[in-house]
Amino acid sequence: MKKFFFTLWLIAFTFALLAQNNVLNNSQTSKITSDVNKAIVNNYQKVKTFYENAYQKYPAVPLGMLEAVAFTNSRFFHITHNSGDAESCIGLPKYYGVMGLVKNGKNYFRNNLIKVSELSGISVNDIIQSPEKNIMAYAAAYSLIKTKLNVSSMKPEAQIPVLIELSELPVTQELQDNFALNSHLYSVYYFLNTPYYQSLCGFSCYQIDFINIFGEDNYKILSSPHIIISDTTIINTKGIRYQQNNPTPSFSPSSTDYPPALWDLACTDNFTYGRSQAVSAVTIHDVEGSYAGCISWFNNCTASVSAHYVLRSSDGQITQMVAEADKAWHVGSENPYTIGFEHEGYESQTGWYTVAMYTASAALSRDICVNSGYGINPVRTGFWPWLATTYYNVSGIPGSCCKIKGHQHYPNQTHTDPGPNWNWDYYYKLINNSTTATTLTTATGNFYDSGGSGGNYADDERKIWVISPTGASSVILNFSSFNIENTWDYLYIYDGTDVWAPLIGYYTGTSGPGTVTAGSGSMTIEFRSDCSTTATGWAANWTSLSPDNILPTTSISTPNTWETADFTATFTDADNIGVEKSFYQVLDFDGTYWGANANNGFFADNFDILHTFWTNALGVWNVNTGELTQTDEAEGNSNIYSSLNQNLSNRYLYHFTAKVNSTSANRRFGFHFFSDDASLPNRGNSYFVWFRIDD
Repeated sequence: MKKFFFTLWLIAFTFALLAQNNVLNNSQTSKITSDVNKAIVNNYQKVKTFYENAYQKYPAVPLGMLEAVAFTNSRFFHITHNSGDAESCIGLPKYYGVMGLVKNGKNYFRNNLIKVSELSGISVNDIIQSPEKNIMAYAAAYSLIKTKLNVSSMKPEAQIPVLIELSELPVTQELQDNFALNSHLYSVYYFLNTPYYQSLCGFSCYQIDFINIFGEDNYKILSSPHIIISDTTIINTKGIRYQQNNPTPSFSPSSTDYPPALWDLACTDNFTYGRSQAVSAVTIHDVEGSYAGCISWFNNCTASVSAHYVLRSSDGQITQMVAEADKAWHVGSENPYTIGFEHEGYESQTGWYTVAMYTASAALSRDICVNSGYGINPVRTGFWPWLATTYYNVSGIPGSCCKIKGHQHYPNQTHTDPGPNWNWDYYYKLINNSTTATTLTTATGNFYDSGGSGGNYADDERKIWVISPTGASSVILNFSSFNIENTWDYLYIYDGTDVWAPLIGYYTGTSGPGTVTAGSGSMTIEFRSDCSTTATGWAANWTSLSPDNILPTTSISTPNTWETADFTATFTDADNIGVEKSFYQVLDFDGTYWGANANNGFFADNFDILHTFWTNALGVWNVNTGELTQTDEAEGNSNIYSSLNQNLSNRYLYHFTAKVNSTSANRRFGFHFFSDDASLPNRGNSYFVWFRIDD
């Protein structure tokens, strides 16, 4: 046990050093980190293609798993040994190849290189000499063991039994052996959960729950910078004690790939165990019937049909009926690489595709894209405005760029589900709900696509910008150029602070938005591009208006309070942002009533009487309690008018109130102005404001 004791101390010390280097920040530690990263990247680039080939040949292996084991065991370096090489100073068995396999475990470690050779059919010598065959042999063994152990899930947490079976470490009841095995698993999952390695190796952004796998205290031990191991205990510097843990997957063959789902296995005559291709797409169906009926039908052994998941309309409940690792029979020739969702309802009817079902379905799709290791980019969800009414067997689109799409969008199909009532734009937004927006708060600015003023935007983009100047009441965006891939790439503009705000419009090709105004004071712009063909994008600039809360002021100066002869009054207007136009109403009292000088463009009537300046052309007109009324409901074109000189200004303000009390049908009234002949049925040449009470 003493030999094992020092090995684990070495592991602990290494982790402690890395942790300290993360805290320190100087040129030396930066160079060390840089050199380590460069070596890892260099090693990885030499074998990257071999991993890609292995995943293609053995699609049951989750993306990133081969790299995680290799990184843990060799840092991607192909380990070889010559006959004259000295042994480890502690007598540790020799590891071989990129995957770090043991040929001779010295009756302590398991000889996993021999096992991998037997399972894969690749010779021991080839596994030792060739990095490509080393990786391919491990992938083959992994796939076979996974099938043997009935592990159908692609989730990393479900792979624990396979990883244990392929590890060289002994599986015993000894505390230290147990800790070593869990340390190995922790390192594998740590790699899978690290964004840097996810980016380097191009696998999904896993979100692994370490506490669920190892337990809270053991996780603290496994992630501690220092641990102390004795014959009977393993503790960290805070005194937390490691408890022996037989790591088991959080997934079992009788549970689901997606934890929120229920499990109801379809009749085994209705699907195929295993797959011939890696999962790379999701198919959206509707049942053309009920949720319960669909589940029952998939259990009918003569149905010869199945799907992986069934979703209920009312609340979004999900039942899984075929494991994702197996081939359901739902989309004909495209079954080998797809996962199928059946949604309760009928494509030709509205009311079935509820928010609850959309939300549940999108969460399931997102889990498959992000957490399941298939490498499906969620941005490749179908969204195009034409998608709901497009059928591949007619148009040949959308094609292979689109990875989450309807039954109607696959080759060799006669089905049309989910049909015209499925809201693909909404579904796209739900799946891609974590896109970070760029917020622009200046009052004015220039706005370009991601390629800037001189370059093209990229493929597979989803970009969101929010123009929200401080205190703005409106935002005006003016496009001077616009060029994006017609039919496939789209720009969406919303009046508000996010993509759920009211849609102003969407645009594609070279038919740009022109000038667009958002009256809310914020404008959101969303851009989506497909997987091929880019263009120069757009150039635009924005301005904004801020609300003016300061009222204008008017001061009037007159010589005296009471005047009996002609006089001059001075009006002075002021406003904080300037005065564009002033409007005045000047009245005088002639001893009988207050009126205005129509010859100078002023008109006023308080309707104390029916004055002689009105001409009654048609209808019964009277003045009653300060109101001008027309009481002949049989007259369809009543008319009263007065003359007004409107040659003294280029702008006039009309202010009046009106109401209709009649109960008859077809109620309406209007106001003509700038009329050149008020006696005519349509008042000659005029402007007309029309009010209609009834439809």
